[in-house]
Amino acid sequence: MNVRDILINALQSLGYEVALQGSYADDEPLPESFITYQIVTSNDRSFYDNNPKISNYTIQVVFYSKKVSLIKTVPDQVYTNLKNAGFTRQGKGRDIPFNADYYSWMVEYYYTERND
Repeated sequence: MNVRDILINALQSLGYEVALQGSYADDEPLPESFITYQIVTSNDRSFYDNNPKISNYTIQVVFYSKKVSLIKTVPDQVYTNLKNAGFTRQGKGRDIPFNADYYSWMVEYYYTERND
């Protein structure tokens, strides 16, 4: 299973729609609450025989909701699920602007994949 599959499986278990950041069309109706993700970096290191033994990923995960009460609770649930799936984070995240109808919270997560 690759990092994207691991991430999506961990997020989908929360019961919200999960999509690649930017994949909704401008005229597409959005769910009341949803999660997006974007892999922003992927770096290989620790090479042997010209093959990377370790790959590091930085992934932005954003929770969007029309309900401010969910912004206060769901990010902790996201963290628990991703931690259990092997992800780490630095910090608890931040508000990000989206549109007048939604509240949003973004956290950067890190994942290390060992390539055997």
